[in-house]
Amino acid sequence: MSLEIFDGTAIAEMLSERDVFWIAQEFLHIPAEIVPAAIDEGGWYGALLQRWSSRSPLTVSAADFSEIKFGLRRATFREEARPNLLLWIQLMERFLEHPAPRHLQRSAIYEIAVAHLRGKGEMTSQADRLRDYFADLGDWLAVADLKDAAVLQTYAFGGSLLKQLDMDPGELLTWRANLLSLLDREIEATTGPGRRSGLLDTRGYLKLLPDATGAEPPVDQAFDDWDRMLEDAEETPLFPIAEFASHLAKMTGGLGHHPRFEKFAERVDELLAKRQGLVVAAESTYERALEFYKADDLLRAVRDLHRIQVRWFTGDSMVRFQQASFMLANSYLELGAAYAAKYVAFAAAHLARTSEYLEVASTAPMMLFLAADAEDGAGNSVSYLHLLLLAMLAHFEQNPDPLDQNKHPEIEKQLGQAAALRGFAARSGPSQLAVVDRALSIWPAPFRESVVRASLDPDGFWTKGTWDEAWSTMEQSFLDRPFGDLGGARTIGWRALGIHWTIGFINDVRTVAVAEEFAASLQMALVSLAAHDFCLLPMRAHLNVSLSEKPRITVDESKTGDGVMTLELAIRRESHGKDLARWSSETLAPIARMLELLSVLRADRLEAIMKESFPDVAGKIHVALPYRELHREWVDDANFDTDGRQASRPLLADHEFNCRSHPQLSAKTGPGPGYLRAEALQRIEIRYKKGAACSGFTARRLMAHPERRKLLMGWRAEGLKDWEILSIIANAAINLRHPLTDDDASEAEAMEKLRSALEFVETPDTAIDPDLIPEGLLLGHRRAFQVAYLRSWNLDVHYAKIDEKAVKTLLIERYGLRSDDVDHPDALGWDTTLEDSGEVGS
Repeated sequence: MSLEIFDGTAIAEMLSERDVFWIAQEFLHIPAEIVPAAIDEGGWYGALLQRWSSRSPLTVSAADFSEIKFGLRRATFREEARPNLLLWIQLMERFLEHPAPRHLQRSAIYEIAVAHLRGKGEMTSQADRLRDYFADLGDWLAVADLKDAAVLQTYAFGGSLLKQLDMDPGELLTWRANLLSLLDREIEATTGPGRRSGLLDTRGYLKLLPDATGAEPPVDQAFDDWDRMLEDAEETPLFPIAEFASHLAKMTGGLGHHPRFEKFAERVDELLAKRQGLVVAAESTYERALEFYKADDLLRAVRDLHRIQVRWFTGDSMVRFQQASFMLANSYLELGAAYAAKYVAFAAAHLARTSEYLEVASTAPMMLFLAADAEDGAGNSVSYLHLLLLAMLAHFEQNPDPLDQNKHPEIEKQLGQAAALRGFAARSGPSQLAVVDRALSIWPAPFRESVVRASLDPDGFWTKGTWDEAWSTMEQSFLDRPFGDLGGARTIGWRALGIHWTIGFINDVRTVAVAEEFAASLQMALVSLAAHDFCLLPMRAHLNVSLSEKPRITVDESKTGDGVMTLELAIRRESHGKDLARWSSETLAPIARMLELLSVLRADRLEAIMKESFPDVAGKIHVALPYRELHREWVDDANFDTDGRQASRPLLADHEFNCRSHPQLSAKTGPGPGYLRAEALQRIEIRYKKGAACSGFTARRLMAHPERRKLLMGWRAEGLKDWEILSIIANAAINLRHPLTDDDASEAEAMEKLRSALEFVETPDTAIDPDLIPEGLLLGHRRAFQVAYLRSWNLDVHYAKIDEKAVKTLLIERYGLRSDDVDHPDALGWDTTLEDSGEVGS
């Protein structure tokens, strides 16, 4: 004889089989909602349908109930089985009759109600049965029963919202209140973590439903319960964490934007990884990433896809790693971060090329096609033609029937894009065409001839309209200017977080690799940081990149101003190899410096954001191998054609290309950090009061002066509010009355002088002569007031040469500079005419 011992995990796996799952429900009280998904392997559904088409169930048999439930659920949720829905409902209704035990009756009500709602689009016919189900709710206090009740209430609330359940909403709210009361009581009375964790899970789920008509669900309370649930689940080995993780993934669309979702989901994955391994945890994260991607929430999709890359980076899950990489690169490309997309695609293509697993190796073509798409979108048209050739060669190597258009429609699309680029090059001039034809010269003859022939089509869209019309179309189709990889020097650009980022560098293969490496890292960092509000000035940030033995970043003051900040960025010439810590530090340091220069947050607030977020950024900007090494793998001196590229120019080099920003990477809008409108209005009242007291008569004398009046009326027409104009005049008057000199003892004394000046009460006799306040002085104080107003909101600029236009735009858009005002007397005397204004300055 032999003795076999099965542990809890083995038994759970056995009972998850479809044909014996009823045992788990009958004796272990497993909730109906976690019935295992049924895959029709071996045609089980057809056999089940045939079996039950000619027999009736034994209504006391849990096994018969379970089989019918599987059939009913297939017909409810699968379109191809929908014609059998009525048969399964009729079979399930037999369990509503005597002598079926009450627990099977209640389960039948559950299944039939869901089938009507999800399969037939109506639940009203089940209203009386629902009332029957919830009538004896207090007699069914197993966790599974309570969880099924919560799920059924969710369906009922949804049916009511969709007008598919005609019931008094108050009745639904009463059911919710009764179930919540039972859960509260049971949680309070339960001492063990096992039952309590299940009850907390159910109560959290219930709190996703509103507790009053027209009210928002108390979602924060749901997360409170689930946080407690995880604490208990840590001590409960049999807590179904995998099922909860899967359920959470399905709720991503509704909960994913909640501020507590991210950290909570990470806790779930950590427990799942502890119980079932990193690969299983990655599956859970991947489900959520997929839901985010489907919902076009690309920022959160990118966040989760980076996480699962780490968890799936093992030999037995590399196919899943490649799937995640493909989705990650696509997400970056859709966000307009072409160089980040190319980096991820290059890394995945490298892994495919070096893999010994056929399934992994076969992903090389799609990764190279994606890298080519990123190159094309970025406007690097010659590089695109080179990468497209590599992708096609990999495609022919890896795929059977490589020319079958039904299987591989991307080939025709890519060849069409190549033809269009050659057509535009031919229209532009011989130098661009010569570079394109050199790139095409190494293509296999059939493909090259196909591209050339198509590009000569007189009806091709590249021949239509004026260049200006064509350029406008290109701005909608590309992320950066086409043929931007031509010329002795290159400038690449994109928009993100309200900044137009541009990078200039010498157009040789080594510098290109390093500059694009930094562009990819910067794009990844900006995507990762997009959730934070850095309060960035709306400017163009231009980086001149060069190679050096020692990295550094400096501001070029001579080229900074008028909406542009120019920085000189020297990047280490050598690859960092395996020294990731050094490379991360040298990459993140200039990124942090740029954000500091462009932000108006105070240094301590900036430091707090960076301290919190930069460790996460550091984990994302390195993918498998350094970008420059991957670039060298796919691009060498021979195919780069340095001489040919440098001898030509980008397409329509004199035309400015208007880069577009993805909405999820656009500038922050709405009130800026620290801004409160109520506080702003209080401050404005004070400004009117103090300004009128200390410089009201001076303001009226300025209004009586023809030249000054013209200036001030121009300001008002521009949109300046009276309180801003009065504040500028008051500051000018204060400066004249209490000039600050170099021998002032201290800043404290200077502030004391300012306070006393603001307490000064002006009279007609003490008003300042307009000739002592020339236009230049007023203009200077207008500029100074903008900075002072910025600082009044606990903000500041971090470089010497302040861009007044950018500061003004920020204050107008996010700090109410030209919109906030209160009722006030006419302190400036706008209605005063020159004839009755009294004495004027000469």
